[in-house]
Amino acid sequence: MYRLATSLGLAGHVRNDGRGVEVLVEGSDEAVDAFVLRLEREPPPMALIEEVASEEAEASGLASFKVVRSRGKRVDTLVPHDLSICPECARELFDPANRRYQYPLINCMNCGPRFSIIRSLPYDRMRTSMSAFKLCRTCTSEYSDPSNRRFRAEPISCPICGPQVWYERQGKALRAGDPIGEAAGDIDRGRLVAIKGIGGFHLAADATNDSVVSRLRRVKRRHLKPFAMMVRDMASVHRVAHVTETERDWLSSRSSPIVLLRKRKPNPIAPSVAPNMDTFGVMLPYTGIHMMLLAKTSSPFLIMTSGNPKDEVIAHENAVARRRLSEMADSFLMHNRSILNFEDDSVVRIVDEDPVLIRRSRGYAPIPVKAPLRVGGTLGMGGDLKNTFSLGKGDRIFVSQHTGDLDSARTVSSMKSAIRRLTKLIGGHCSTIAHDMHPGYRSTDLALSMRGEKVPVQHHHAHLVSSAASNGVADEILGLACDGTGYGLDGQVWGFEMAVFSPRSFERIGTLSPFRLPGSDSAVLDPRRTALSLLLEALGEDGVRVDVGLTRHEEHFISQMVKKGINSPLASSCGRLFDAVSAITGICRSTTYEGQPAMELEAASRAGVEDHYPFELSVSGLVTLDHRPIIRGVVEDVKAGTQRDVVAARFHNTMVEAMAEMLLKGHERVGGKRIALGGGSFCNSIMVRGLNTLLRSEGFTMLFPKLLPPNDGGISYGQVVIAAAR
Repeated sequence: MYRLATSLGLAGHVRNDGRGVEVLVEGSDEAVDAFVLRLEREPPPMALIEEVASEEAEASGLASFKVVRSRGKRVDTLVPHDLSICPECARELFDPANRRYQYPLINCMNCGPRFSIIRSLPYDRMRTSMSAFKLCRTCTSEYSDPSNRRFRAEPISCPICGPQVWYERQGKALRAGDPIGEAAGDIDRGRLVAIKGIGGFHLAADATNDSVVSRLRRVKRRHLKPFAMMVRDMASVHRVAHVTETERDWLSSRSSPIVLLRKRKPNPIAPSVAPNMDTFGVMLPYTGIHMMLLAKTSSPFLIMTSGNPKDEVIAHENAVARRRLSEMADSFLMHNRSILNFEDDSVVRIVDEDPVLIRRSRGYAPIPVKAPLRVGGTLGMGGDLKNTFSLGKGDRIFVSQHTGDLDSARTVSSMKSAIRRLTKLIGGHCSTIAHDMHPGYRSTDLALSMRGEKVPVQHHHAHLVSSAASNGVADEILGLACDGTGYGLDGQVWGFEMAVFSPRSFERIGTLSPFRLPGSDSAVLDPRRTALSLLLEALGEDGVRVDVGLTRHEEHFISQMVKKGINSPLASSCGRLFDAVSAITGICRSTTYEGQPAMELEAASRAGVEDHYPFELSVSGLVTLDHRPIIRGVVEDVKAGTQRDVVAARFHNTMVEAMAEMLLKGHERVGGKRIALGGGSFCNSIMVRGLNTLLRSEGFTMLFPKLLPPNDGGISYGQVVIAAAR
């Protein structure tokens, strides 16, 4: 604002205000008009301008333009999000003539930590963890010079006055002149190094070394779930993956997420990095620490996985990291810039040139998503898996960083602390608390322990409203929610639900024919159980003769459970149907991480297969998809020796065709040309691409969550909208 005003010869002032940026300009009519026009057309690189409101003021003969101190306790501005290192800082980092040469915590107005270091708004240095570091004379000059790129860059620092990086082995700091070089050397020697970044610690390892990757799996108790990689540069990315132009743009964006890319074969990456997957999760270095590290390692491919014990949030405090990661990491690359708000890396998948957020965290949190109604004072608790929470203020919903699965008391405690921090940060309050209807969820227990009016929200209603409302739609439309498990209005397990809905209403008009889950939650961990249940439904007693990897004793025991309904609740779950087919084909018969059988089934599917299995829809009452003809088709192919990748592709094609026909029948009842899709099953690229192709060709507009994950990471937004509407 200063540079723009002074270039036009205007006098006045600019300051951060609780409501936004307040600017007073005084000068000729032509100069003032030009200021407003250029402000709208040429905003600063990282500015998000929602509205420009102006009013006439009395001229008072001001002679100059000044930047003045922030004011106001009321906070309506956005919390700034963390940004990857900018090209200018990257050049300075490796320029021997620059005073910040090889300073790993380099940043400026256009990059660096924001949300991770902030205590309160307005966003000024005194309200961040950088307040602990007094600026040196040169940094003060840069910070005070409106013509400088570091003018009012709150995290500004340098080797003289800023936070420092050091290296630790066995709890002792090394007196090393090159701590990052020491870390790179240990990684080259096959060791595991904990590295503190912007939002927390990573565990780093050479992604080409299968033995160290296997060791990392053991210490993290992460048997088969894919690891993400940080890759030195785009040329190195092309060595291991196929990259479209859109994927390249997302990789190099200011948010710098992990992007799922199709594997190139052969490649130098250890097979244990992403076993049974056809994709790698790849990100580029997004801090000076990462850039320097990858410049010094022999391998341009490093695993960078969240530094956390199983079922806990990412470690982000030095003392806590030493205590909780010491049994995993051989050494620690540390710095003393405090992280106040933890953040995992975000994950994105590109489907039909559009982003599908798998995990929304660093680089996106807590950017608000607009709501189609007023939502102030409403807190959405999310679910127990892939948890985020959301807080409404005005017509914005602030969606938190990824908390993770609420499987431990420590994670629940971290969530409670994060709720308090975000509420304080945005100047919000919680008078209404929305939570999932599931009575056994930890998020529900936490909601019930808090003060405020409680609003239970059906799981799939929240999914669909997240899709519609994030696209600005609040009227009644048609939707399909598909996932693994959601507590239904009838107390049954739902997971394949077509509905006519709005934020205020939800009518289920279609579903998958229900089947038994023998052992209830045990069936989620053991897809063979669900497979046998569906085989018995489709083939009767002959279903037992289909090999899904069970012993005779197990087959008899599970068959009796199904037949007698013992600990075998009914479910209409898309996710469990995928699990069963994965087990029947022999692609995946045990679950070591959430969604594994379905993910491996997708990865195994052969491209170019166009036919599908028969399916049946009944339209009396609920529109119901009968799974039995589909299972019979799969079994016939398996018995005939059809290759697994062909069976997997035909099954996917069948589900796409069946869902499309189901939605067309729903449209006959509802009308309209907008269809919302939500739920974790729509993280599947084959399903999304297929439905887009079929339904858009019929003139429909497909609504997927906008800047939100379709999985449970996005339901807290829908919960807020629904509770506010009620």
